[in-house]
Amino acid sequence: MGLAREPMKILFIGKQGTSLTGAGTYDEIVLRELRKRHEVHLLASEDDLDADWDIAHCSDLKHLPARVANRLACPLVVDVHDYYWTRYYHFLCLDFPLRFILQKYRKWHYSRLFKKISAVIVHGRFMYDAIPHPRKYLNFYFGLDYSGIGSAPWEDRENLILFVGGDYFRKGLPRLLRAMPQVLASVPDASLLVIGKDYWYARVFARHLARGLPVKFVSGLPRDEVYRTYARGRVLVLTSEIEALSLVSAEATMAGVPPILADVGGMPEVVKDRETGFIVPLADTQLLAERIVTCLTDREESERLVARGQAFFSQFTIQGMMSRLDEIYRDVVANTDSSKHRNGV
Repeated sequence: MGLAREPMKILFIGKQGTSLTGAGTYDEIVLRELRKRHEVHLLASEDDLDADWDIAHCSDLKHLPARVANRLACPLVVDVHDYYWTRYYHFLCLDFPLRFILQKYRKWHYSRLFKKISAVIVHGRFMYDAIPHPRKYLNFYFGLDYSGIGSAPWEDRENLILFVGGDYFRKGLPRLLRAMPQVLASVPDASLLVIGKDYWYARVFARHLARGLPVKFVSGLPRDEVYRTYARGRVLVLTSEIEALSLVSAEATMAGVPPILADVGGMPEVVKDRETGFIVPLADTQLLAERIVTCLTDREESERLVARGQAFFSQFTIQGMMSRLDEIYRDVVANTDSSKHRNGV
Protein backbone atom coordinates (compact mmCIF):
# COMPACT_ATOMS: atom_id res chain seq x y z
CA MET A 1 0.00 0.00 0.00
CA GLY A 2 1.30 3.49 -0.83
CA LEU A 3 1.17 4.83 2.67
CA ALA A 4 2.52 8.23 1.63
CA ARG A 5 -0.60 8.86 -0.53
CA GLU A 6 -3.42 6.49 0.40
CA PRO A 7 -5.48 6.87 3.58
CA MET A 8 -4.57 4.51 6.39
CA LYS A 9 -6.92 2.50 8.58
CA ILE A 10 -6.23 3.78 12.10
CA LEU A 11 -7.60 2.63 15.43
CA PHE A 12 -7.48 5.62 17.77
CA ILE A 13 -7.34 5.07 21.54
CA GLY A 14 -8.06 8.22 23.50
CA LYS A 15 -9.43 9.47 26.77
CA GLN A 16 -13.19 9.44 27.15
CA GLY A 17 -14.66 12.84 28.04
CA THR A 18 -13.22 16.34 27.79
CA SER A 19 -10.08 17.79 29.34
CA LEU A 20 -9.83 21.51 29.95
CA THR A 21 -6.24 21.92 28.79
CA GLY A 22 -3.01 20.08 28.13
CA ALA A 23 -2.97 16.61 26.62
CA GLY A 24 -6.75 16.69 26.25
CA THR A 25 -6.44 19.59 23.80
CA TYR A 26 -3.87 17.64 21.82
CA ASP A 27 -6.12 14.56 21.86
CA GLU A 28 -9.09 16.40 20.36
CA ILE A 29 -7.09 18.16 17.66
CA VAL A 30 -5.26 15.03 16.54
CA LEU A 31 -8.46 13.00 16.30
CA ARG A 32 -10.22 15.76 14.36
CA GLU A 33 -7.37 16.20 11.91
CA LEU A 34 -6.75 12.48 11.44
CA ARG A 35 -10.36 12.05 10.33
CA LYS A 36 -9.72 14.52 7.51
CA ARG A 37 -6.80 12.45 6.21
CA HIS A 38 -7.41 8.79 7.08
CA GLU A 39 -10.04 6.21 7.91
CA VAL A 40 -10.16 6.53 11.68
CA HIS A 41 -12.15 4.56 14.23
CA LEU A 42 -12.29 5.51 17.90
CA LEU A 43 -11.93 2.42 20.08
CA ALA A 44 -15.36 1.63 21.48
CA SER A 45 -15.26 -2.07 22.39
CA GLU A 46 -12.83 -4.97 22.48
CA ASP A 47 -14.36 -6.26 19.23
CA ASP A 48 -12.56 -3.37 17.52
CA LEU A 49 -9.22 -4.96 18.43
CA ASP A 50 -9.80 -7.88 16.07
CA ALA A 51 -10.39 -5.73 12.96
CA ASP A 52 -7.74 -5.17 10.30
CA TRP A 53 -5.91 -1.93 11.10
CA ASP A 54 -2.78 -0.49 9.53
CA ILE A 55 -1.79 1.06 12.85
CA ALA A 56 -3.20 1.87 16.30
CA HIS A 57 -2.49 5.18 18.01
CA CYS A 58 -3.02 5.79 21.73
CA SER A 59 -2.85 9.52 22.44
CA ASP A 60 -1.71 9.15 26.07
CA LEU A 61 0.17 6.31 27.76
CA LYS A 62 -1.95 6.82 30.90
CA HIS A 63 -5.05 5.77 28.97
CA LEU A 64 -3.70 2.57 27.41
CA PRO A 65 -5.26 -0.56 28.99
CA ALA A 66 -2.91 -3.54 29.16
CA ARG A 67 -5.58 -5.81 27.67
CA VAL A 68 -5.73 -3.55 24.60
CA ALA A 69 -1.96 -3.52 24.09
CA ASN A 70 -1.81 -7.29 24.51
CA ARG A 71 -4.52 -8.05 21.95
CA LEU A 72 -3.59 -5.67 19.15
CA ALA A 73 -2.20 -7.38 16.06
CA CYS A 74 -1.09 -4.18 14.31
CA PRO A 75 1.75 -1.75 15.13
CA LEU A 76 0.98 0.46 18.11
CA VAL A 77 2.29 3.99 18.68
CA VAL A 78 1.68 5.82 21.96
CA ASP A 79 2.11 9.44 23.02
CA VAL A 80 3.97 9.86 26.31
CA HIS A 81 3.15 13.22 27.90
CA ASP A 82 4.97 12.99 31.22
CA TYR A 83 8.05 11.54 32.88
CA TYR A 84 6.89 11.60 36.51
CA TRP A 85 6.71 7.82 36.67
CA THR A 86 10.38 7.31 35.80
CA ARG A 87 11.41 8.11 39.39
CA TYR A 88 9.84 9.53 42.53
CA TYR A 89 9.84 13.34 42.84
CA HIS A 90 9.00 14.57 46.33
CA PHE A 91 7.22 17.87 46.96
CA LEU A 92 4.72 19.36 49.42
CA CYS A 93 1.35 17.59 49.17
CA LEU A 94 -0.96 15.69 51.49
CA ASP A 95 -1.00 12.51 49.44
CA PHE A 96 2.75 11.97 48.97
CA PRO A 97 2.64 8.37 50.33
CA LEU A 98 0.09 7.48 47.66
CA ARG A 99 2.11 9.27 44.98
CA PHE A 100 5.17 7.30 46.05
CA ILE A 101 3.31 3.99 45.72
CA LEU A 102 1.72 4.98 42.40
CA GLN A 103 5.09 5.95 40.96
CA LYS A 104 6.52 2.53 41.77
CA TYR A 105 3.49 0.79 40.29
CA ARG A 106 3.43 2.92 37.13
CA LYS A 107 7.12 2.38 36.47
CA TRP A 108 6.59 -1.38 36.68
CA HIS A 109 3.34 -1.23 34.68
CA TYR A 110 4.69 0.99 31.89
CA SER A 111 7.87 -1.06 31.55
CA ARG A 112 5.65 -4.06 30.81
CA LEU A 113 3.48 -2.07 28.41
CA PHE A 114 6.54 -0.82 26.53
CA LYS A 115 7.19 -4.39 25.38
CA LYS A 116 3.89 -4.26 23.48
CA ILE A 117 4.38 -0.76 22.06
CA SER A 118 6.05 -0.44 18.67
CA ALA A 119 7.12 3.17 19.21
CA VAL A 120 6.46 6.18 21.42
CA ILE A 121 5.90 9.79 20.44
CA VAL A 122 7.33 12.39 22.80
CA HIS A 123 6.99 16.16 22.88
CA GLY A 124 10.22 17.99 23.56
CA ARG A 125 13.93 17.23 23.83
CA PHE A 126 13.80 16.78 27.58
CA MET A 127 11.13 14.13 27.20
CA TYR A 128 13.03 12.45 24.40
CA ASP A 129 15.94 11.87 26.76
CA ALA A 130 13.79 10.99 29.78
CA ILE A 131 11.61 8.22 28.33
CA PRO A 132 13.27 4.76 28.32
CA HIS A 133 11.81 3.26 25.14
CA PRO A 134 14.12 1.93 22.40
CA ARG A 135 12.13 3.57 19.60
CA LYS A 136 11.21 7.21 20.05
CA TYR A 137 9.90 9.93 17.75
CA LEU A 138 9.85 13.66 18.44
CA ASN A 139 6.73 15.66 17.55
CA PHE A 140 5.96 18.95 19.27
CA TYR A 141 2.27 19.29 20.08
CA PHE A 142 1.82 23.01 19.81
CA GLY A 143 -0.25 22.74 16.63
CA LEU A 144 -3.17 24.40 18.40
CA ASP A 145 -6.34 26.07 17.19
CA TYR A 146 -6.08 29.51 18.77
CA SER A 147 -9.32 30.87 17.27
CA GLY A 148 -11.24 30.49 20.53
CA ILE A 149 -8.63 32.21 22.71
CA GLY A 150 -9.61 35.70 23.76
CA SER A 151 -7.39 38.76 24.02
CA ALA A 152 -7.70 42.37 25.17
CA PRO A 153 -5.62 45.58 25.24
CA TRP A 154 -3.31 46.07 28.19
CA GLU A 155 -5.42 48.90 29.63
CA ASP A 156 -8.54 46.71 29.71
CA ARG A 157 -6.90 43.96 31.74
CA GLU A 158 -6.83 43.55 35.52
CA ASN A 159 -3.78 43.12 37.71
CA LEU A 160 -4.72 39.48 37.64
CA ILE A 161 -2.32 36.55 38.01
CA LEU A 162 -3.53 33.37 36.33
CA PHE A 163 -2.77 29.83 37.48
CA VAL A 164 -4.28 27.30 35.06
CA GLY A 165 -4.21 23.56 35.65
CA GLY A 166 -5.24 20.78 38.00
CA ASP A 167 -3.03 19.07 40.58
CA TYR A 168 -2.29 22.33 42.41
CA PHE A 169 0.63 21.05 44.44
CA ARG A 170 2.53 19.38 41.60
CA LYS A 171 2.08 22.57 39.61
CA GLY A 172 3.61 24.64 42.40
CA LEU A 173 0.70 26.63 43.80
CA PRO A 174 2.26 26.82 47.31
CA ARG A 175 5.35 28.52 45.85
CA LEU A 176 3.18 31.09 44.12
CA LEU A 177 1.21 31.71 47.32
CA ARG A 178 4.47 32.33 49.20
CA ALA A 179 5.37 35.01 46.64
CA MET A 180 2.01 36.79 46.86
CA PRO A 181 2.77 39.01 49.91
CA GLN A 182 5.84 40.43 48.13
CA VAL A 183 3.76 41.02 44.99
CA LEU A 184 1.04 42.79 46.98
CA ALA A 185 3.62 45.06 48.60
CA SER A 186 4.33 46.50 45.13
CA VAL A 187 0.92 46.01 43.49
CA PRO A 188 -1.74 46.24 46.23
CA ASP A 189 -4.67 45.50 43.91
CA ALA A 190 -3.11 42.33 42.48
CA SER A 191 -5.15 39.14 42.74
CA LEU A 192 -4.75 35.48 41.83
CA LEU A 193 -7.23 33.32 39.95
CA VAL A 194 -6.68 29.56 40.24
CA ILE A 195 -8.43 27.62 37.46
CA GLY A 196 -8.46 23.85 37.61
CA LYS A 197 -9.73 20.76 39.35
CA ASP A 198 -8.17 18.84 42.20
CA TYR A 199 -9.19 16.36 44.87
CA TRP A 200 -11.32 17.74 47.71
CA TYR A 201 -8.56 17.43 50.30
CA ALA A 202 -6.11 19.27 48.03
CA ARG A 203 -8.67 22.04 47.49
CA VAL A 204 -9.19 22.39 51.25
CA PHE A 205 -5.45 22.49 51.93
CA ALA A 206 -4.84 24.99 49.11
CA ARG A 207 -7.56 27.30 50.44
CA HIS A 208 -5.98 27.04 53.89
CA LEU A 209 -2.60 28.09 52.50
CA ALA A 210 -4.27 30.99 50.62
CA ARG A 211 -6.11 32.37 53.64
CA GLY A 212 -5.81 36.15 53.93
CA LEU A 213 -4.68 36.51 50.32
CA PRO A 214 -6.75 37.80 47.35
CA VAL A 215 -7.12 34.37 45.74
CA LYS A 216 -10.16 32.94 43.96
CA PHE A 217 -10.50 29.25 43.09
CA VAL A 218 -12.56 28.19 40.06
CA SER A 219 -13.09 24.53 39.20
CA GLY A 220 -14.67 22.93 36.16
CA LEU A 221 -14.69 25.84 33.71
CA PRO A 222 -15.44 24.80 30.11
CA ARG A 223 -12.42 25.20 27.85
CA ASP A 224 -13.93 28.09 25.89
CA GLU A 225 -14.48 29.95 29.17
CA VAL A 226 -10.87 29.32 30.18
CA TYR A 227 -9.79 30.74 26.84
CA ARG A 228 -11.90 33.89 27.38
CA THR A 229 -10.50 34.30 30.89
CA TYR A 230 -6.98 34.73 29.53
CA ALA A 231 -8.11 38.16 28.28
CA ARG A 232 -8.57 39.33 31.87
CA GLY A 233 -5.07 38.53 33.09
CA ARG A 234 -1.66 40.13 32.82
CA VAL A 235 0.53 37.16 33.71
CA LEU A 236 0.36 33.36 33.80
CA VAL A 237 2.40 31.64 36.53
CA LEU A 238 3.17 27.93 36.61
CA THR A 239 5.91 27.14 39.13
CA SER A 240 5.59 23.37 38.72
CA GLU A 241 7.64 21.00 40.81
CA ILE A 242 7.81 18.66 37.79
CA GLU A 243 6.49 19.34 34.29
CA ALA A 244 7.15 17.96 30.83
CA LEU A 245 5.99 20.92 28.75
CA SER A 246 3.49 23.71 29.41
CA LEU A 247 0.82 23.84 26.75
CA VAL A 248 -1.10 26.48 28.71
CA SER A 249 1.90 28.79 28.31
CA ALA A 250 1.28 28.68 24.56
CA GLU A 251 -2.42 29.41 25.04
CA ALA A 252 -1.69 32.31 27.39
CA THR A 253 0.96 33.78 25.12
CA MET A 254 -1.35 33.71 22.12
CA ALA A 255 -3.93 35.52 24.30
CA GLY A 256 -1.41 38.26 25.07
CA VAL A 257 -0.38 37.02 28.53
CA PRO A 258 3.33 36.56 29.30
CA PRO A 259 4.17 33.29 31.09
CA ILE A 260 6.39 32.71 34.12
CA LEU A 261 7.49 29.08 34.43
CA ALA A 262 9.68 27.10 36.79
CA ASP A 263 13.09 25.96 35.63
CA VAL A 264 12.16 22.27 35.52
CA GLY A 265 11.73 19.54 32.92
CA GLY A 266 11.01 20.81 29.43
CA MET A 267 9.81 24.25 30.52
CA PRO A 268 12.88 26.11 29.19
CA GLU A 269 12.18 24.60 25.76
CA VAL A 270 8.92 26.49 25.37
CA VAL A 271 9.78 29.73 27.17
CA LYS A 272 13.11 31.45 26.74
CA ASP A 273 14.00 33.44 29.84
CA ARG A 274 13.62 37.20 29.30
CA GLU A 275 12.87 36.61 25.60
CA THR A 276 9.41 35.02 25.47
CA GLY A 277 8.61 34.98 29.18
CA PHE A 278 10.46 34.29 32.41
CA ILE A 279 12.04 31.11 33.79
CA VAL A 280 12.50 31.11 37.56
CA PRO A 281 14.44 28.68 39.80
CA LEU A 282 12.07 26.75 42.05
CA ALA A 283 13.54 28.00 45.32
CA ASP A 284 13.78 31.71 44.40
CA THR A 285 10.52 33.17 45.73
CA GLN A 286 11.89 36.71 45.66
CA LEU A 287 12.76 36.52 41.97
CA LEU A 288 9.35 35.00 41.24
CA ALA A 289 7.66 37.94 42.95
CA GLU A 290 9.83 40.43 41.05
CA ARG A 291 8.97 38.80 37.71
CA ILE A 292 5.27 38.86 38.51
CA VAL A 293 5.44 42.56 39.43
CA THR A 294 7.24 43.27 36.16
CA CYS A 295 4.47 41.61 34.15
CA LEU A 296 1.77 43.44 36.12
CA THR A 297 3.32 46.91 35.85
CA ASP A 298 5.63 47.07 32.81
CA ARG A 299 3.46 47.22 29.70
CA GLU A 300 6.35 47.60 27.27
CA GLU A 301 8.23 44.58 28.65
CA SER A 302 5.11 42.42 28.76
CA GLU A 303 4.17 43.24 25.18
CA ARG A 304 7.73 42.56 24.03
CA LEU A 305 7.70 39.12 25.67
CA VAL A 306 4.30 38.31 24.20
CA ALA A 307 5.24 39.39 20.67
CA ARG A 308 8.34 37.18 20.66
CA GLY A 309 6.44 34.34 22.25
CA GLN A 310 3.68 34.49 19.65
CA ALA A 311 6.27 34.37 16.88
CA PHE A 312 7.81 31.29 18.50
CA PHE A 313 4.57 29.37 19.03
CA SER A 314 3.29 30.28 15.57
CA GLN A 315 5.93 27.93 14.14
CA PHE A 316 4.03 24.93 15.50
CA THR A 317 1.08 24.61 13.17
CA ILE A 318 -1.55 21.91 12.99
CA GLN A 319 -0.46 21.12 9.45
CA GLY A 320 3.15 20.67 10.53
CA MET A 321 2.18 18.50 13.48
CA MET A 322 -0.01 16.26 11.35
CA SER A 323 2.57 15.96 8.56
CA ARG A 324 5.10 14.80 11.12
CA LEU A 325 2.56 12.33 12.54
CA ASP A 326 2.02 10.86 9.06
CA GLU A 327 5.79 10.44 8.71
CA ILE A 328 5.88 8.61 12.05
CA TYR A 329 3.03 6.29 11.06
CA ARG A 330 4.66 5.37 7.75
CA ASP A 331 8.03 4.74 9.35
CA VAL A 332 6.56 2.58 12.14
CA VAL A 333 4.50 0.49 9.70
CA ALA A 334 7.43 0.06 7.34
CA ASN A 335 9.78 -1.04 10.11
CA THR A 336 7.52 -3.20 12.30
CA ASP A 337 7.39 -6.97 11.87
CA SER A 338 3.66 -7.69 12.33
CA SER A 339 4.24 -11.34 13.20
CA LYS A 340 6.61 -10.35 15.99
CA HIS A 341 4.11 -7.81 17.26
CA ARG A 342 1.38 -10.47 17.41
CA ASN A 343 3.66 -12.71 19.44
CA GLY A 344 4.74 -9.89 21.73
CA VAL A 345 8.40 -10.16 20.73
